[in-house]
Amino acid sequence: MDNKTIETVMYSNDVELLLMLLHAFQMYYIPFLVYLGSLGNCLSVCVFFCSKMRRSSSNFYLASLAISDTGFLLSLFITWLGMIEVKLYDRQGFCQFFTYLTTVCSFLSAWFVVSFTVERFVAVRYPLQRQWLCTVKRAKKIILTITIIGLLICSPILLFSKVEATNSFLNSTMCTLDDEWQKWASIYNVIDTVLTFVVPFFLIVILNTLIAVSVWRTVRVRKTLTIESEQCSRESRQNSSHSSSRSSIVNQTKVTKMLLIVSSVFLCFNLPAYVIRIYSYFLIQRNEEPHVNIIIAQRLSHILFDTNYGINFVLYCATGQNFRSMVVHILCHCCQRKNTKTLSSTQRSSQRNLYVGDSGGSVSRQRTITINGPWKETYEMQSF
Repeated sequence: MDNKTIETVMYSNDVELLLMLLHAFQMYYIPFLVYLGSLGNCLSVCVFFCSKMRRSSSNFYLASLAISDTGFLLSLFITWLGMIEVKLYDRQGFCQFFTYLTTVCSFLSAWFVVSFTVERFVAVRYPLQRQWLCTVKRAKKIILTITIIGLLICSPILLFSKVEATNSFLNSTMCTLDDEWQKWASIYNVIDTVLTFVVPFFLIVILNTLIAVSVWRTVRVRKTLTIESEQCSRESRQNSSHSSSRSSIVNQTKVTKMLLIVSSVFLCFNLPAYVIRIYSYFLIQRNEEPHVNIIIAQRLSHILFDTNYGINFVLYCATGQNFRSMVVHILCHCCQRKNTKTLSSTQRSSQRNLYVGDSGGSVSRQRTITINGPWKETYEMQSF
């Protein structure tokens, strides 16, 4: 065996080892991501919808984003079950539905990010129009419109997917692309890439650049107001006016920075996956096999892509002071209610330790009603 052949064998072994490590990492990382990401998204929805934060239109977009991200994580979990030999995704009906759900949630998440980026651009560049342009009612209409459009545009996926038998003896099946729709699926893949990534990417980049410039200018204005406020500190009325204006600017700047970070992370985590997706498409068109490095890069980019749908709660906590405060408030309230309910149940259980006596008043036997016991012990009929 010559040196070139030896190097090829060693290279293949290294690549195979790396792919096995990536597979093992995904085996444990995906359920971890799905659990914590879904929990964080649900808590985000509670914060945005069940507190004073629901008065802000931007929070409706963020809540809708959390819901669509959770739908994607659900589909990801169903797909992951196949890694542990639970072939739920490869069954008829499940294949079409969860493929459709993944596509819809990807579309909705991208355009919800675009929506709150556009709204933040309007709020920053045209602050006088913000009160009547950036309203909760308008946000609900936009969210509903985007959702309906997404459901309709992604509907062809239901036709493209099918369950195919891979081993008739073992009754094994696999969710795959229907050969009859392969040409149309290829065209749809291009359209989906444009609508889900290319257009949102350029819109978010352009708007974020303009927003960043406006934020920089706002910071300069805030510094100017601070200096003027200090110079006029003896005049209480004027000082109060400057203080109110400065507080409003600070709040808007904080919200803008948080949304800038969310949209920027969305771009960074989605960009590698879509770039490789476009590159792979051109390889297929030229009937070329992808290099092994492309396969490895695709695995890594998918990990980043999946992470994007479960990381927003961390970003909100890291960048949003009001969000952190409301999370702590809700968690403390839930813990207080749980402790109160437990204490109340304990008191009821103690009060229901009744003694059943005979006609003479003497105690003949004792019956204990267990409120917090297992279902079988609590509710099943028992003899006395």
